[in-house]
Amino acid sequence: MKNNMKPIMEGWRRNTLLREDIENPKTWGELSQKIALTLAGEKWPRLGKSLLKFGFKVATGALKQVMDSVDDLEDVLDFIPDEIQAKLEQGTEEGIKGLSDFARNNAGSIGAFLVDDIMGMDDSLTKNLAGFSALNIEDEYEKLINKDILKKWAKNIIRNAKNVPPDEPLPDLNSKLEQDLQTAIGAHPDTDDGDIRR
Repeated sequence: MKNNMKPIMEGWRRNTLLREDIENPKTWGELSQKIALTLAGEKWPRLGKSLLKFGFKVATGALKQVMDSVDDLEDVLDFIPDEIQAKLEQGTEEGIKGLSDFARNNAGSIGAFLVDDIMGMDDSLTKNLAGFSALNIEDEYEKLINKDILKKWAKNIIRNAKNVPPDEPLPDLNSKLEQDLQTAIGAHPDTDDGDIRR
């Protein structure tokens, strides 16, 4: 009986981790896993069915709208090694694990694909989406801040995203923008006139 319990407990733990961490991503690695598994689940129907067994929901509603709005996000799947792709096409658990590990280990590369587009999205699109909302700059800030300053700041964010470790928490980009502007020019975008305004 004891020997039978080990695989059951491992399967239960794997199911729980996949649901809790990836459905509500708090780190770059978890967000990358969510994106990669969602894209793969849409591309390979067998995999989509297997993911449902794990309790992972494929993109619907707001999440689908956001992911469809991100230019070149489909290119993420081009980086998946062939041996993992073959298992994904079959919808195997080994494929899910392989893709999940691959996405987590390449969190920076995958994060860099989406952060640029998400930063400029309409607030209403990402408002209640775990992980994505933290990467969206408030529409008011985009209107308020000089476009050249915002573009230069965004390039640094994208550059840093490429090298981010998978366990690093997702940044609140609105707070980061406020802090960076305060440090750079002594201005807060909500209250100060001057350099940051158009």
